[in-house]
Amino acid sequence: MTTETLPALTTQNLDAVRILAREGTREHTIRRVLGLTPKVWKALKADDDDGELSPLALALEEGRADGAGDVIAFMKTRMADGSERAAEFLADRVFQLNRGDGNAEAPRVAIVINAALSPAEYAQVIAVQQQPGVLTHER
Repeated sequence: MTTETLPALTTQNLDAVRILAREGTREHTIRRVLGLTPKVWKALKADDDDGELSPLALALEEGRADGAGDVIAFMKTRMADGSERAAEFLADRVFQLNRGDGNAEAPRVAIVINAALSPAEYAQVIAVQQQPGVLTHER
């Protein structure tokens, strides 16, 4: 099996990756700007044996984070100027305030009654008050 030597990316290359990623440029375009084949791009993006990001993957993530930070800063400025749409954008997309756990239709408490218990056994688990039409319990 032959091992192919990967090209070393210079600091200038990684800076270009950060800038392009910050602007939202797609990876295949960045790859072509660097003159890399898809195989070499994939190899350069792969994490190391310890799970650390490669320099290329790190530059991509840093650029994307900077771009997202720019959008958030812009929207915060717009919100401070009174834009409700900016506030909605931040609440929904950035801070995810209205999402909960992702299932708004589900009850917040699930009550599972084991049908195998007799009324006497069930009364030992929870204090049951026999009042028709009233759902109460004591602790």
